[in-house]
Amino acid sequence: MPVFLLILSLGTAVPDTLSGTAMQNFLPSSVGQWIPTDDARTYSGREIFGYMDGAGEIYLAYDFQSLLVQRYVRPGQEEILVEIFDMGQSRQAFGVFTYMRGRGPAVQIGQEGEYKSGLLCFWRGKYFVCVQVARENDEAKTAVLETGRKIAAAIGGDGELPEILRLFPEGESMPGTVRYFSRHEILNIHFYVADGNPLRLNEKTECVLGRMKKDRAYLLLVSYPDELQADSALTQFVSLYMPEAGDSKILKTENEKWTACARQGSFVLVVFDAGTEAQAAEYVERVKGRLP
Repeated sequence: MPVFLLILSLGTAVPDTLSGTAMQNFLPSSVGQWIPTDDARTYSGREIFGYMDGAGEIYLAYDFQSLLVQRYVRPGQEEILVEIFDMGQSRQAFGVFTYMRGRGPAVQIGQEGEYKSGLLCFWRGKYFVCVQVARENDEAKTAVLETGRKIAAAIGGDGELPEILRLFPEGESMPGTVRYFSRHEILNIHFYVADGNPLRLNEKTECVLGRMKKDRAYLLLVSYPDELQADSALTQFVSLYMPEAGDSKILKTENEKWTACARQGSFVLVVFDAGTEAQAAEYVERVKGRLP
């Protein structure tokens, strides 16, 4: 499913059964001369497929809870579409934001925000928010950004970042490339590893993936519930993905790049597409030095 369908796929609406949701309190009564059209719509759980069809799988992979949709209109101007996703936990809201990040310049709205070509995305607390117009103009852009600021202010408190981020090499990844997730399907979207989930990722794992500045290698750090699961996952990954590596757990791949992996405690780290064998080994040792 193309990334843009996360926002632009509208599908067929289903009845609003949760119109009393607290998220409606986040909606501004108006923005300049833009006013709401019709009542806000709410979609919970798998009802999201009635709004965005197959793209809902991405949000469900981040434990999506509910979605509030509101449109604002103004005669002679573009319609403004607001989507507020309740992701249940701040780490999941952050995760969905990282799924989308890198598509536009940063803006100071919410805890982190980006805006490009009429589309504003940001997260705050347990909420991920998108505000957009189909065709950007100066007045519409101003209204979109103002709408986002009002919603962020109404949400109020910030959410906590996932603890695993503190273990990732700070300042060494390319801007906009750090992704947070749990599921194998999300990993394969950002860096295709293989079918069949060789790292045994699931809803109880936590993953951070980033692309390194030095040689554009991909660095993946996975936290498992315990050491036994981490060891089992690494054993399976090596046997399926790099069986020729042996005990060294480092291998030159068909694209003339280097892959390396290791386990420390309940963590597994994997380097993909390092420029040299030495660089791959250096990434592994550097991250192991940060792990408990």
